[in-house]
Amino acid sequence: MEHRPLPRTKRAPSCTGFSTFFNLPYEKTLEDVDFVITGIPFDTHVTFRPGTRLGPDSIRDAYAFQMYSDAFGITLFDHIKGVDYGDLNVINVNPNATHECIKKEVAKIVSACVIPICVGGDHSIAYPELCGYKESIGKVAILHFDSHSDTGYHEMPSDAPHDHGTPFKDAIEDDCILTENSVQIGMRGLTGPMSKDYKYATDHGMTVIPASELHEIGIKKAAERIRKVLGDAPIFVTFDIDFLDPIYAPGTGTPEGGGFSTWDAIELLRYCLIGKNFIGMDLVEVNPIYDKTEKTAQAGKRIINEFLTLLACRKAGITSYEEFGY
Repeated sequence: MEHRPLPRTKRAPSCTGFSTFFNLPYEKTLEDVDFVITGIPFDTHVTFRPGTRLGPDSIRDAYAFQMYSDAFGITLFDHIKGVDYGDLNVINVNPNATHECIKKEVAKIVSACVIPICVGGDHSIAYPELCGYKESIGKVAILHFDSHSDTGYHEMPSDAPHDHGTPFKDAIEDDCILTENSVQIGMRGLTGPMSKDYKYATDHGMTVIPASELHEIGIKKAAERIRKVLGDAPIFVTFDIDFLDPIYAPGTGTPEGGGFSTWDAIELLRYCLIGKNFIGMDLVEVNPIYDKTEKTAQAGKRIINEFLTLLACRKAGITSYEEFGY
C-alpha cells in the first residue's frame, strides 16, 4: 500500500468517503512509514467544559490540507509516508487503563522509529505519552505551546491526583522530561501571581516565555532563544489549541484572551523546529461543541500540517527557514 493521501475521483468532493486524517489510508501498521496519526478521544480529566473527546474526528473532518508548502517549496508526500492509525483504545470511565494504553502504544510506535502524532482529547494525555517516550528512548525535551503551564494549579486530592492541568508536573515527578532543554510558551491563564503559577516549572529548570513576553519580543527573537534551550535534545512538541486567541480557536474548554494567531503558531513552529531533533507531537483540547464554524478544528489541522511539513523538510535535507527569504 502507498502510505500517502488517497486520491479523490475528479467528481468526488473532499467530504465524501471514509474520513481519515488528511485522507491518509487507515492502517494499523508501523512498517514503511515515517509517521502515524492517531486519535485519543479522552476528556475525563477536563476541569471545565467536556467535549474534547470529539476533537480527533472534528479534525479528521475539517476542511483543507495543503500538500505543497510554499514556505519551503516542497510537496510533502514526495518525501514522507504515513497512515491514520485509528483511535487508541480509550475508556473514558477508566482513566488509569486509558493512560496505560497510551503509554504502551506510544512506546511501541517510537521503538519502531516512527513519529507519533497524537490528537486529543484533553491535555492529560501528554503525561502517559511522555511515559511512553521514556520507556522507549529515555527522557525527552518538551516544546509546550499553551495558555496554561499545566504544572499544577493547586494541591490535588489523593483520590484524584491528575487532570489536564497537571500533565507536566506528573511527568517531571516521573522523571520523563529533560527540563533544562524544555520550553513552555504562550502562558497567560493565571490563577494567582505569575511567580506562583510558573514556580514549579522554573524551579525544575524549564524555560517559561509567557504571552506578555512573546508579544513584546516577537517570533524571531523568541525562536532564537528557544532553539538555544532545546539544543540537540529529542523534542516532543505538545500543542494546546488554547495557545491561540479565542478569535482563532473558540472551540476549546478553557479559552484565554490575549493569545496568538494561527500564523504566529505556524511561524514559531518553523523557526523553532527546522533542523531540530523533534521526535513526536500532540495536538489537544479541540472541542467542537463550542465552535460550529469549524475554525478551531481547521486551525488544529493546519498546525499538524506544519509539523508534517517540517518532517518533510528533514527528509528533503532542508535545515534552515531563513534561506527561503522569510
